[in-house]
Amino acid sequence: MSDFSKSKPSLFVNIRVLCAVALLTACATVVAYLCKSFTITPYLRVTFENLPLILTGYLFGPWAGLVAGLASDFLNTLVTYGLGQLNLIITLGAGLVGFTAGVVSRWILPGKGAVPLAVSVAAAHIVGNMLVKSVGLMVYFGYPLLLVLPRIPLYICIGAVEFFLLYVLLRNRGVNKMLGVICKS
Repeated sequence: MSDFSKSKPSLFVNIRVLCAVALLTACATVVAYLCKSFTITPYLRVTFENLPLILTGYLFGPWAGLVAGLASDFLNTLVTYGLGQLNLIITLGAGLVGFTAGVVSRWILPGKGAVPLAVSVAAAHIVGNMLVKSVGLMVYFGYPLLLVLPRIPLYICIGAVEFFLLYVLLRNRGVNKMLGVICKS
C-alpha cells in the first residue's frame, strides 16, 4: 500500500475529502439498510456496514470517521424505523467505529501497511461494536449479557473479512491514484 498523501487531509478544508466522506457515509447507510435481511437474531446481524466507516477513519482521520459513523447510523435509523427508534448509544458506537479506526491510523500506528490496517479494523470493532453497541443493545432493548456475547466471535469474523477486503482495495494502484487526487490540496 502506498502512502497516497503526505499531508493529513482535513474534513472541513478539502472539498474533495468532504465529498469522499459523504459518499462513504452513503455507502455505509445503504449497506446497513440492505443487510437488515441478514439478521440472525435481533442482536446478531451479519453486515459489512462498518467497512466504509473504517475506511473513512483510516484514510481521512478520526473526525471524518466519527462524522461518517454518526450520520450513517442516524440516516439508516431514520429511513428504516423513523426518528422515534433512534438509539443514541448505538449511534455513538457507529461513530466510534470510524473514530477509532482514525485514531489508530493517525496517532497510534501511523503509516500504511497491513499491521496498521489490521489494528485499525480490530480496534474499531472492539470499541464500536463489541463494547459500545453491545451496551446499547443491553440498555435500550434489555438484552442480557449472555445473549450479546455471541457478537464477539461474529465481529471477529466480520473484521477479518473487512480487513482482507480493505487490504486488497488499498493495494490497488487505481484506488491509490484516486486517493492521491482526493487528498491533493
